[in-house]
Amino acid sequence: MAPACQSGVRHSGHGVGAVSLFDVTALGEREFLALVGERTGMYTGKASFDRMVVFLTGYDCCAVRRGVSVLDGFREWIEEQEGVRSGALGWPGQVRRIAFPGEERFGGLTKEEDEQALATLFRLLDGFLAAKEKDERG
Repeated sequence: MAPACQSGVRHSGHGVGAVSLFDVTALGEREFLALVGERTGMYTGKASFDRMVVFLTGYDCCAVRRGVSVLDGFREWIEEQEGVRSGALGWPGQVRRIAFPGEERFGGLTKEEDEQALATLFRLLDGFLAAKEKDERG
């Protein structure tokens, strides 16, 4: 039996608030991570940029063990697309610099700042994964 995942009420069809289940193995990386971006707190316990960085790093480590990195090239892609160098902090530092231009936000973030950083992260991640899909299709 394939693993199922709760997809949320947007797939309802059997009464108010019905939850649909679907096979997460049928999703590509871009589709799955878009779902993660819609409900970050469900995957990390709290909607926080720092927790999502840890989640994505662990997710990518698991993918590497299967022989495919999801985030390989993300740092370079951000540098090319946004003109923001990574420095010692890698792609998380780049995302923070883009989310908060002209500011050094490397400590804890407020709830609003977390939301802004997460929105920036998932916008960039979607763009990166879209470009990666396009390259893979040839």
